[in-house]
Amino acid sequence: MSFSIPKGNRKYTFAEYMAIEETSTERHDFYHGEVFAMAGGTKNHNNIILNLAADIKGKKKSECDLYIDGMKLEIEKESFYVYPDLMYTCEDHLKGDDAFVKNPSLIIEVISESTALYDKEVKLKYYKRIPSLNYYVLVSQKEVMVEVYSRIENTQIWKYQTYENLNEVITFERLGFSLPVAVIYESVEVENT
Repeated sequence: MSFSIPKGNRKYTFAEYMAIEETSTERHDFYHGEVFAMAGGTKNHNNIILNLAADIKGKKKSECDLYIDGMKLEIEKESFYVYPDLMYTCEDHLKGDDAFVKNPSLIIEVISESTALYDKEVKLKYYKRIPSLNYYVLVSQKEVMVEVYSRIENTQIWKYQTYENLNEVITFERLGFSLPVAVIYESVEVENT
């Protein structure tokens, strides 16, 4: 069965949303019955995701998984699903369902002018509620600017740090690896290098 997304304010069931995603060439976020098409990426966006994935894959623990770009995150069961640019999880037990991740330890979003507000306000608010999440990272594709929200262990308190120099290194202590800022921006054209 194939679904198309008509114009208007129609609400969709979770089953309809999942059917749309199975047949659609575009990806869509789902929020309490509303379906939102995701914008396409740029070369910088793509290169940053590839750089991040290649570096983290070489450092990840064998029991952990890394997902990029096309994997859904379940924020609220059958109500709120998004497609982060990159997720790293050591606690996700998919139990036979490979359509989405539930328990990420790290989420990374590559932001643009059109997605910055959504990523920095809406997603941040909901991501902070995910019990397994230790780090939320926002990477600018226009300039060297990496924003890191780190959960203070066993609390609902988050620390905020920025990295704006290629010689800096971001340490993800609870995940057991570091990420050089220069690696993130390798082969990426930015304004402030």
